[in-house]
Amino acid sequence: MKNSKIIIIPLEKEVNRNSYLLIEGKEAILIDPGSKHHLPKLLAGLNKYMSIQYIQYIILQSNDFLNISSISSLLEQGFQGKIIVNEIGPSYLQEIIDGNIITIEDLNYELKLSNGSILKFIQTPFMPFPETYVTYYSDNNTLFSGHLASQIPHDYEDLAELKMAINNFHEAVIPNVEFVRNTLKSLKEFELKRIYPRLGYSIKFNNIKKILNSIATYDFYNTQQVVLQKTSNNRNFNFIAICNHMLKRLEIIYDKAEIINVFKNTSIKLEKTPSLEIKSTEYNGYKLWNRFFEIIYNKKGVVWLDLLAPILKKYNSLYNIDLPSIYTLKTISQARKLSKLDEVKSNLEEKIKNLQGKVNDTLDKLLRCPITNLYNERVLRQHLMNNFDQPLKENKSRGLIFIQVDHLASINQKYGNEIGDETIRNLVHLINQVKGEETLVFKQNGPGVIVYKHQVEQKQLSTFALKLRNVIQEATVFIEPITVSISIVSKDELEENLSLEERIAQIIELGSMRIERAKKKGVGQIIDKDSDDFDYIEGYILLIDEDETNQNLMIKIFERIHYKVLLAKDIYEAYSLVESYKVDVIISEINLSKLDGFQFKRRLNESQFYKDIPFIITSHHKNLDVIMRCNVLGVDAILQKPIIPEELVGYVQRLRLKRVEE
Repeated sequence: MKNSKIIIIPLEKEVNRNSYLLIEGKEAILIDPGSKHHLPKLLAGLNKYMSIQYIQYIILQSNDFLNISSISSLLEQGFQGKIIVNEIGPSYLQEIIDGNIITIEDLNYELKLSNGSILKFIQTPFMPFPETYVTYYSDNNTLFSGHLASQIPHDYEDLAELKMAINNFHEAVIPNVEFVRNTLKSLKEFELKRIYPRLGYSIKFNNIKKILNSIATYDFYNTQQVVLQKTSNNRNFNFIAICNHMLKRLEIIYDKAEIINVFKNTSIKLEKTPSLEIKSTEYNGYKLWNRFFEIIYNKKGVVWLDLLAPILKKYNSLYNIDLPSIYTLKTISQARKLSKLDEVKSNLEEKIKNLQGKVNDTLDKLLRCPITNLYNERVLRQHLMNNFDQPLKENKSRGLIFIQVDHLASINQKYGNEIGDETIRNLVHLINQVKGEETLVFKQNGPGVIVYKHQVEQKQLSTFALKLRNVIQEATVFIEPITVSISIVSKDELEENLSLEERIAQIIELGSMRIERAKKKGVGQIIDKDSDDFDYIEGYILLIDEDETNQNLMIKIFERIHYKVLLAKDIYEAYSLVESYKVDVIISEINLSKLDGFQFKRRLNESQFYKDIPFIITSHHKNLDVIMRCNVLGVDAILQKPIIPEELVGYVQRLRLKRVEE
């Protein structure tokens, strides 16, 4: 990656509005400068790095007033470069500036800088204005996202709040969720490591997939069209638009033909556009509202009503729209109570089968391994969250079996990665031949496979593992004979006092560590609770500190929460430990007798494998210089000595919970 710098320039603290300065070699680009009343803060931020006359380009990702009204003032301050706009941008600026305007269409949607770097422009109509675009900086996989990832004010540290903040912002300003989904489709070819929104906090690499997956599931539809007229006494609602939203929700689950049949020969006529909508009806206002749901109940009963209930509650909460009268009838309540659990389950299973062909391709690919087509470890974790504490038969348990090919790296080196991938696919094929119908198989993060069995005895787990190992050793489908290492872990081994999230994290971490120990023992090894001679640990903490007192303190602190502390006297020994262990957190003193903690973090940042390991700096002196150097290097936390144990333990436990979410 070329030498570059991205600088955030805060414009409006209340809503966390930002402009961005991209410095690439000898060129500087200012993105979304804000309005005229933001100018003092914009210039103050710019002047810390350069004067306005040294900026070559200003990128306006939208033509709204809050983005273009500062241009005339920037010209007065000395800006002499070019302004990049969308196709209709010149019509907004022609009275402000004569010349030096270039459209993204003129550039063929790419700006090539003098040192070879490229900025790509992707059109994002109605996000939230008709003509908008976002900018992708390919050198470091950064997206300046405009309003795609903009947020209402929220708690920066809380991922759930971040997801909700983006959702709430979208509902407030974007007319239809389909515009958001279309934008996501246009971005799927780009690898993203950082997102800088117009309003809100930047989004780091480890949260991007979670955020984009969450955005893909948002459900809102023409929210600005809900209220047709508002007076001092009441509001008139666009019930046709709201009912169309209900149809869109049903269309996600059911076939169009089935929905059309529900309204066939009724007073509500539907039409097939790209999505189903009401073509005509003799009703209006609340009469339409009530009749729409009466028809649904008469044809489909409470199942469809229950499916639409969350959206109805949302409209009720946001706009105080009364629930349809059918939801308040006692007969409906009684019908729900009389519905048998197994009937509902049977209906849902049938709908899930029908749904498989309609699952969004992009989302499904994100959840599957591209090599094996197995669902990934994230899906396994969610499945365990939903089913782990369900009742079990007497003397039965649940268990995970971790399987990895021995010496897979040597196969890749000897025959190439394509043969290595084929080896994994053949392994999965053999597992599917041996497993029963009730057994599920998932792709582990990394080169392994995880088999999930429920309602089994411990002995059955061991028998299955032994049978599988023998089948694989005798198989002739591989380019050369292979062996596998296997680890077994069951629900009975977990600490009962832990929460569900912590137990799921524990069972997966325990299985992962056992598979590593199995591989170190030799080829074809099977390790379970009885054959594992290693005490359970939650993970590894790497400590680089020459103070023996602090070393002993750290060991005692982390023993309480089942973490093993790896000690290193200098950064050379520390790097060797990082290569040998799956380190969860690194804690480093700044001042070391050889190279210091900053130099160690800088070296880790150069590796795509180790740069994202959480890194904590400890020092007796937490001053401005230390803080600025940590920020530049991406250090996650700075703790001042003497360390408060509870602060450190809390930080590591939060990391563990994040790992569960992932």
